[in-house]
This record gives sequence, structure tokens and C-alpha cells, in this order.
Amino acid sequence: MNAVFDAQFLNMKNSFAREGVDIATSYTPDGEVDYIYEVGNLLTLNTTDARGRLESLLPDLYPVDRRQTRDGDLAVLAIDRIGNGRLTVPQVLDFIDEQLGDNNPALHGGDPLATPAHIVHITRICPADEPEVPSGQPTEPWPPLCPADGQQADVRLAISDTGLLPGAPAQHAWLAGVAGEDDLLGPVQPNGEPLIPEYTGHGTFVAGAARCMAPGASVQVNNHFALSGGEREYVIIEKVEQLIADFSPAVVNLSAGTYTRRNWNSLGFSRFHDLYPNIALVAAAGNDSTHRKFWPAAFDWAVSVGALGTDQRNRAWFSNYGRWVDVYALGEGHINAYANGVYTYQEPPKRPAQQIFSGMAKWDGTSFSAPLVAGLIVAEAARTGATGWDAAQALLAKARQQVIHGVGPALHPCDAV
Repeated sequence: MNAVFDAQFLNMKNSFAREGVDIATSYTPDGEVDYIYEVGNLLTLNTTDARGRLESLLPDLYPVDRRQTRDGDLAVLAIDRIGNGRLTVPQVLDFIDEQLGDNNPALHGGDPLATPAHIVHITRICPADEPEVPSGQPTEPWPPLCPADGQQADVRLAISDTGLLPGAPAQHAWLAGVAGEDDLLGPVQPNGEPLIPEYTGHGTFVAGAARCMAPGASVQVNNHFALSGGEREYVIIEKVEQLIADFSPAVVNLSAGTYTRRNWNSLGFSRFHDLYPNIALVAAAGNDSTHRKFWPAAFDWAVSVGALGTDQRNRAWFSNYGRWVDVYALGEGHINAYANGVYTYQEPPKRPAQQIFSGMAKWDGTSFSAPLVAGLIVAEAARTGATGWDAAQALLAKARQQVIHGVGPALHPCDAV
């Protein structure tokens, strides 16, 4: 582990442990972190074919009663009866792969028969760094608000993130009317300032970046990452589906994701586009400066967003990249709504320094280039009356007409206007 990932992972592992969930990391042969997963459980599609093939290979697998599953939903299977409970999730999956051989559908572009229950996380991936106090005490966001000219339709944007700071819409005019589940601050210190827990304010900052691009949009920010910036993929997709059922959005923004075992499809999101063909899922491409696929951004139907640097002419140093990244947008130097209080830095080299924030922050990451694009899609849909999916395809076509040499297709603030 590198020092930053070590700090992030331990915080997340401890948070999961308090909920009775054990998570672990799998490593590559050269000792690099491969992916993060839930200990003791596998994930599969709840179909007769998938369950039947797994049961024929490993009769001791059994379903964990954590959710009511319909045919085609996800099924969580426990492995603790296999090998006297001594096998790890990667070992069991290696055995399944060996038995399937060339009959493994994942080898032919399909969904794997079984995967780990990967941890979808804001940590390590998004944001690229911890928040900073912006110089000059700004009261307005950067990039600034776009004009709302021609945006007639009420288009809804759903944000799956850390929730919304309760006082933010009243403090920041561009967040007026934004709603969501509470993202709560920590206890008040003797100096009267509340503590800002790690990742608190992330969802509010994301909502601000999107709202600046689509000032008239209806925005809902739900708290889906309460466990120090991470959650199991089958829990996240269930929460996203509930958010869609409750809010009926045209666009969903997910500034988080996961690397997967063998870079195969994330089962958690494998059926999303089939179920919601008119919704645009905008997902961050990740911040590890790698071409390795990051899910769900890597699905060909998702809008995967990488980050441009402050000059908007070069890829940001941290941004993931590759043919699977659809579009790049400003991801460095964002200034937007944040918490009021004291933040203690968790990662080296700043750990354990403290900083007082007054409702605004400067922050970098594909976490924030993604909602910029999500907001542009919403603005396009509001102006044209198109579905979220069609508005996304129109903007991606525009981005392919303004390719940055050596980077890729790009969109810029207010590009939909």
C-alpha cells in the first residue's frame, strides 16, 4: 500500500467493521492493490442459469438473506461452508475460473458468472486530494454559473454521494432548492466550531458543480456513502434504484466507482442500462492516473468522465484515461460549496494538520468533472426536451468535434448553452 491509500483504507475498514462488515484488499502479483471486496461473500446474477452453474461447481455455496431478489437481480452467496471456511473470496473465484475454463462468459465479453462483492468507493478514487481553503475567501463558485436561457423543462438530476449539508442551500444561492439526505457534521469543539468528518461535504460540492451548469435543475443528493466513502456494489445499486424510483431523474451522477477482479464487468451495474434506457448515468473515471478500467464508468453505455487541468487544454495529472473514457472536463481548481467547521487532514503529508473552513472549498478530482458534465447534460435536456440518454449522446457528439490532441473529447463549462 502507499501511504495515502493505507490511511484511506484503514478509515474505511474501521467504519465497515462498526457495521459488522469485514472488507479486505486483493493484491496483484507485484504487490499492488488490485481491488477492495467484502470478505466471505460472492456476487452473482440471480438467474436460474447462473445459480445452477455455481451450485454444480460448489454445492456448499448458499444465499445470504440480505435482500429480496427477483429473477435477474443480484444474489449474494456465502462461502464459509467451502473448504472448512478457510478459503478467501479470491481463492474460491480462482477455483470457479479453473473449472469453467474457456466456458467462462467473461472471457468472451459477457458478465462473469461470479465476482467479489466489490467496494464502490469515493476513497482513493474520487476526489484526487483532500479539500483546501481557497485563497481570497471567495463567495462565488468556480466555474461560475451558466445562464439558464432556453432551459424550459424541469429536468431532474439525482446524485448518489454523501448527502447534502443541511445549511448549504440557504448559505449558497446557486444551491437554492436543492434537496437531499443529510450529510452531518461532527461534534462541536470548545471553540464553537464543529468537526468536519472525512468526505463530509463531498456530495454538497458535487451538487454545486452540477447546479452551476444547470441553474434551473431539480437536484436530489442522497447519502449512499456513509461508511467513510465506501459501500458494497450490491448495496449501492439497490440505493440508486430506490433513488430513481423516488425521484424519477433524467440523469444520475455517481462520483465513485471500483476496480474489479480481472477488470471484468461490475455485476452490480451490469443491468442498469437495460432497466433504465432513457437515463444517463454519468460516472467519474477515477484519479489513479492509470488506463485501467474503472466501473461503472467503463461500461460502454455509461458517460465516463476524466479530468482536465486548470488550463482545460491538458489532462489533469491524476485523471484516469484510455479509450473507455468518453469525455474530459475541468477537474482541477474547482471552488464550490462546502462545510463550515474544522477539518483534520487524514492523509500524508498534511496529516494531522487542521484547517478551518467557512462554507467554501477548493477541490480536485474526477469527482467534480463528472457532475460538471452531468449538469451540462441536464441543461441540454432542459433546453431540447430530450431524454437524459439522448441529451448525453448529443453532448458526446459535440465533444468529439472538439478533441484535445493527446487527451480526447472535451466539454467545457456552459458548453450546452
